[in-house]
Amino acid sequence: MVPAMLLHDSARLASLALVALALAAPFAAGAGNAQDTVAVGAINPFAGFETHHLSNGVKVWFKRLDGAANVSISAGVPVGADADPRGKEQLAHFTEHMLFSDHNGRTEQEIKDAVEGLGGRRNGTTFRDHTWYYVTIAREHGLFAIEWLAGIMSPHAMEPEVVARGRQPVENEIGARPREFFDHLGALLSPRWAMPPDFYEREFGIVNTRDPIPDYWTSLRRITPDDLRGFYDRYYAPGAITVTIVGDLDPDSALAHAERTFGRFPARAVNRFEVATTDPGRARASYSWGFQSTIRYQSRHKLFDPSADDLLHALFVRDLLGRRLNQRLRYGERKAVYGASAGLVRRGPAAYLQVSSRIDRDDFDFATGIIDEEIAHLRDGSLDPAEFEADRAALVERLRASNQTAESLNLWTRNHFYDGFQNFPDVLGFYENVTQAQLAAFASTAFDDTRRVLTVARTQPLSQGMMLAAVVALVWITLRVLGHLLTTPIEMRSMRYIARFRLPILLRVVYTAGLLAALLALVVFGVAGFSRLTADWIDSVDSYLFQTAATAGMGVLLLAALCLVYASAPRKILVLSDELRIKSRAWRSRVLLPEDIAEISRLQFRDVWLSRRLFRGPPLAFGFLRRGICVRPRRGRAYFFHTRNTAELDDVLNWWHVRRIR
Repeated sequence: MVPAMLLHDSARLASLALVALALAAPFAAGAGNAQDTVAVGAINPFAGFETHHLSNGVKVWFKRLDGAANVSISAGVPVGADADPRGKEQLAHFTEHMLFSDHNGRTEQEIKDAVEGLGGRRNGTTFRDHTWYYVTIAREHGLFAIEWLAGIMSPHAMEPEVVARGRQPVENEIGARPREFFDHLGALLSPRWAMPPDFYEREFGIVNTRDPIPDYWTSLRRITPDDLRGFYDRYYAPGAITVTIVGDLDPDSALAHAERTFGRFPARAVNRFEVATTDPGRARASYSWGFQSTIRYQSRHKLFDPSADDLLHALFVRDLLGRRLNQRLRYGERKAVYGASAGLVRRGPAAYLQVSSRIDRDDFDFATGIIDEEIAHLRDGSLDPAEFEADRAALVERLRASNQTAESLNLWTRNHFYDGFQNFPDVLGFYENVTQAQLAAFASTAFDDTRRVLTVARTQPLSQGMMLAAVVALVWITLRVLGHLLTTPIEMRSMRYIARFRLPILLRVVYTAGLLAALLALVVFGVAGFSRLTADWIDSVDSYLFQTAATAGMGVLLLAALCLVYASAPRKILVLSDELRIKSRAWRSRVLLPEDIAEISRLQFRDVWLSRRLFRGPPLAFGFLRRGICVRPRRGRAYFFHTRNTAELDDVLNWWHVRRIR
């Protein structure tokens, strides 16, 4: 097959001869090396991509990579996990799995072995905003790979029995399992309304509608064959699919094969999953302290609805910043960091450039000064021209060397070019020709201070032991102070009678559950308020003393509120010479003077549970078989209860009340 192709294209013979001479350069002697290296350097792996549209709208990017041992073919759609409906999370991921399942009379095992039996590799990946499928195989099987991937991407029936078998692999991959007690408790304590906005909602206005802790096991069980078919039909229309073919294939044969396979998909309307972004128009800084040896630094610079040209500029800036920062901070005279990384992150119309590093504690000001200086150079276009040319040449050669295979070129469609590009970009050509002035025009917006999100995690000045001791001391002091404030001293010589309320088991269970529910609700609201205050006000202050004091203060308030709720449950009644006291579970007691009491009587079930007295306070007894005591103050909560000797206490109370009101 290869000799026939060589004879068919004489121009290609000439180019292959040049490549052969270039590859032989390392074995040549002396002066010939420099000239042959120039010939290799002239090769641009990104050049020559063709864009075609099949009859049904499928877009095909084709690149003939002469001499490549493998052919790499991918197919992608610009939709991913963000399109999952609430309550059916993992629908996009499940759809990806189902496209590899039984189809057209072949089992999943047979479909897999068709590629792997020929030494090929294949897989699919679901991201937040896109899904990507690929196959890489020896070039003699390239046309078969096109047919195989088209079979994967073609409409599937989603038979119920196949869907049922395909559910467990997804569960196993993501670790989904039925929720247990603490899983339910964690979800209960983390309702969506109580959580502060996440990064994308706060910085891009992309609202997260799903639960903070999704129940993936339940959502996967809810996904039906109709859901899978509906998701595929909606988002996998031919006009939304981009197929990329890279390898040593004859263009006419490859494109004809693509038309016979991908081109047969039924044409239908394209439904994009649209997400709108909103620029909050402000910068944000967040500071924290943790138990680590270095300071963690992250500076994110937001891009809203970036164009294809913006993304190419961002890629160059990413590589240039990464190179220059490492040259100055990692390999320079002062080694302030182990490494500084620059990255480009996309999620649909939201994107950001990110600079991150772990900086030595003593070099933080120096390192951040270098980072800010390099960003200022980009924004102003003020790099020394010779330095810029040298850095750009290094980036170009690294880009050239790392993209010599079909698979390395195809990976660009997975990582960057899955949406927003009509043609496959000539990245290397762009790198070679971009100027400082063009970069400055891009960077002046991208690195605008109002678009910066800074996160700094400094090292804790206190040891873990000291922090634990401080927390224990704070809790102890809070409880002691709270107890002192709530406790009213009792003159023990005036004590006449003490009795403990005896609740029926049913009421004890119900009221205990109610008390726990109140405590949990307080925790949820307290943590929600704490999280929002921390995110909106406290974390933005670069002061360890302020943050520690504020956090401690909110912790004390939450602990005090929990104690007050716990102390609201009555436990004992104390009869003193001049007063009654209803003692709670902890510290607090309610003092009732004789003139405060409207009624002390013995009542039955119907007198309390079936009357307006029920609304004066939760009864502590039923009163079915024997009467209970009702103590009704003129204002506030009333008490209906039993004790170990209810009749005796009734006599004591009536004697005390009659004697004191005379």
